[in-house]
Amino acid sequence: MMYVLDIELLRPIWLIGVPLALLTGGLIAFTSSGLARWHRVIDPDLLNALRKLGQVTEARNDPGPWLLALAAALVAFGLAGPATRDPDAPTLRNLDAIMILLDLSPSVTEGGGFDDAQAAVSRLIDRHGTRPLALGVYSAESFLVSVPTDDPSVLQTVIAVADAQTMPVQGSRPDRALDMAQQTLTDASAARPDVVLVSDGGGVGPEAVDRARQMAAAGTRISAVFVSPDAPPYGMPPAHREGLVAITAAGGGILVDASDIRELDSILTARRGAVATDAASRNLRYRDQGRWFVGLALLPLALLFRRRRPL
Repeated sequence: MMYVLDIELLRPIWLIGVPLALLTGGLIAFTSSGLARWHRVIDPDLLNALRKLGQVTEARNDPGPWLLALAAALVAFGLAGPATRDPDAPTLRNLDAIMILLDLSPSVTEGGGFDDAQAAVSRLIDRHGTRPLALGVYSAESFLVSVPTDDPSVLQTVIAVADAQTMPVQGSRPDRALDMAQQTLTDASAARPDVVLVSDGGGVGPEAVDRARQMAAAGTRISAVFVSPDAPPYGMPPAHREGLVAITAAGGGILVDASDIRELDSILTARRGAVATDAASRNLRYRDQGRWFVGLALLPLALLFRRRRPL
């Protein structure tokens, strides 16, 4: 797409046809002049002498090539899709949503790295608050905190008070969290959303990897933030970074550390508003006015059929 003043060009590649049409019309008008061929085969001095003797009938300028060129230029501009924003277009929401899944299993909340996890989630919410954000938490069970919302302050409050006592059950089942995310985003009619798993990789198995692969096939990208514990709690399994590597590989996303999420920020920002350029949603938001320029091209064509007076 391309913007010119308040008009958006939906198919700007067709603009190439405007100067080409005018240049072609000028070339034809020049080469089709009544004396153009004589200029190529007769000496200029001889032609001037014949003109003084009254033996040369000066040719009239034929507007035909210019009228055809103008008509072609108008058609080309019409095909470029000049469009104006439709004031009656429906408001589209939740198109490029982000859903954050925060692991609240004991290995995360009691492992010494939970502060990093909270800070990473808070930064994601702050930096990507212009996209609808949803939040879910999980351990052995998953719970939906918020559907996609445009008010990030609601999520910040929840993140600030989350702790080891938040979840009623222990364990870690990221596959169930991914199932919840898929259902939530489907209900919100989100197109090409992002899911960010914030975890130490505990509980990742074939089921979670398979869920990530299925969601990626449906257009959802799965990334992860690895929470590295200072020391795993007694009796808890160690962090499993390789599990998150497998999930992000299957989900088409990336894995970053909680202490440095800049790369994740970059890919989330790059995808922001990508759906707005989708042809289907774009056609809902704009009115293509190109048909009026194609109709206007009939006027110069009509002048070609006017009755000419005999010489």
